[in-house]
Amino acid sequence: MNRETGVQVRAPPRAQCSVASPERFVVFRKDSEKEQTVKRILVIAAMAAACGGSSGTAVDHNRTGSGSSTLLVTSNVTVTVSATAPLTAFSVTVKDRLGANVSGATVTVHNAALGDVVLTEAQTGSGVYANTSTSYPSGDLSLSVVNGTDKVQGVVVGYPGTHAINAPVGGSTQTANAALHVSWTTPAVAKAATISLSSGGFSAQAPDTGAYDVPAASNTARTGQRVTIVRSNEVDIAGGLPGSSMKVTVSNRGDTFTVQ
Repeated sequence: MNRETGVQVRAPPRAQCSVASPERFVVFRKDSEKEQTVKRILVIAAMAAACGGSSGTAVDHNRTGSGSSTLLVTSNVTVTVSATAPLTAFSVTVKDRLGANVSGATVTVHNAALGDVVLTEAQTGSGVYANTSTSYPSGDLSLSVVNGTDKVQGVVVGYPGTHAINAPVGGSTQTANAALHVSWTTPAVAKAATISLSSGGFSAQAPDTGAYDVPAASNTARTGQRVTIVRSNEVDIAGGLPGSSMKVTVSNRGDTFTVQ
């Protein structure tokens, strides 16, 4: 557009998130160019924040850590959301470069809410270290594995938070052979989400947008149906042998509903 009358600036394409941000043009007049440019920057910044920005996603918090590159470390933190039996389970498997189990290592997972969680070897010689807590984590989780001069330290996996299932509502009746709308909260956007039904065998992985429609063909008539949402984040460990990783998953199963 002629700058004597105005300038067209194309805004960034729609971000991949749940915030509506269709592609559009921002138009401003020459005599107010500076003011409108500032406003546009603020709008784009707000859109970025709403879509996760630099701190709204769990992945943004991941840190690969460092180490001796002599240990194969596979770490899993599994959080089960429950009103009556909340559980956080820790499991770390440690092997050397020859694939042999590593015993006697000091394995610690740290979290702001849980403090230093020391994992003990489940069975001597197994190389599998475990512990549990009846509380939920809050904030990111960091990992340290030390066995003499062999070590992995400073690894951080961003915690996506405990989520709630908003739909379908427990006790409701849903229409069979029609798309089933599922929605959940996203305290911090996870790397991925898995949506599954307790009956019928349906399961699908999708972005953690907080909403998903189960295809009509998979939503057949049933009683006592449940939806389970599992959200996860994972980071590769830089200071370990290739294949080393740390993962956190958060699982919540909704109340039963009827499909008819």
